[in-house]
Amino acid sequence: MLQMHLIKKLKTSFQIKFSNNQRFLCHTMGSKTVVFDSTSWEKIAELSKPKDPGYIQFSQNDDYLYIKRTIGTICVYETEGFQLIKTIKSNKKFKLVEADFAITNTPFLILDTLNTKDGYQLALINIEQGEHTVLTDFKDSTLIELNQFIEAENSYLFTMTYENTRGYIDHQIVKVTEPIEKGSIEVIHNSEIWYWESIIYSSIHSIYIVVQNYDLVILDGKFKKVLRKFSITNDKYPECLGYFQHIHLSNSGQFIIITYSKTVLILGYDDLEPIVVEKIQYACFGEFSHDDRFLLIGTYENGYILENTLL
Repeated sequence: MLQMHLIKKLKTSFQIKFSNNQRFLCHTMGSKTVVFDSTSWEKIAELSKPKDPGYIQFSQNDDYLYIKRTIGTICVYETEGFQLIKTIKSNKKFKLVEADFAITNTPFLILDTLNTKDGYQLALINIEQGEHTVLTDFKDSTLIELNQFIEAENSYLFTMTYENTRGYIDHQIVKVTEPIEKGSIEVIHNSEIWYWESIIYSSIHSIYIVVQNYDLVILDGKFKKVLRKFSITNDKYPECLGYFQHIHLSNSGQFIIITYSKTVLILGYDDLEPIVVEKIQYACFGEFSHDDRFLLIGTYENGYILENTLL
């Protein structure tokens, strides 16, 4: 697969994540989250709560594993023995939505999207105390999704979707920088690039990478100037790739992996030309590990841990 050595084959894997120290690897299935010891690849825990896990994050010190249900619940496990220690659910005060969330520098404090009486807003949620603080007052937002934690800048990149005055769907960047407060939130837009499937930022190159269907657009670090455009496929039937699922940049900044539902592609950053293209049915996830040693591929049927031979 992808011309790389298979290290471990998993069952259904919607998301696959290493802990920051690479000690643990976990993946989400339809009704549970499974944890492996990466030194032996032995399964060490099956976590049944929450059901329908959608998003997983390790705390920055790897002491805790956060699992968010596709909607409505977040569970926190300590990683010493993977015992459940905290649970928070939607209530009358706030409603959790189906979107990824960010781990902050403060334990049990996460940055997430809430559906409030004033629409979708970003909020700090204290899981330990069951309290939240709404940080934004966006108008007409229909969704706010986490795209990326930018480690080099200690900031978080979100996409806000809203309906503009002409009745069209529009996208804007919402960037939140630690320490998190209302004044640390920046909204960025570009009049030419007003929609995308996903967006990520490269601190190594100081550029934004935007996916628009089957095209990549590279913009400068201020999100003002288009530097390059690239068509991922010149095929007459681009739908053979499937529909877009995920994009990720290697830690080195050398490689971009793009996952479509029928195809996984790895592009070189310098020329944006495909290095590896492979048909993988029901693909939904593709990322490099923190140290770029491994490639993590998730599908609705299986998950794959591959040795990265591109280095």
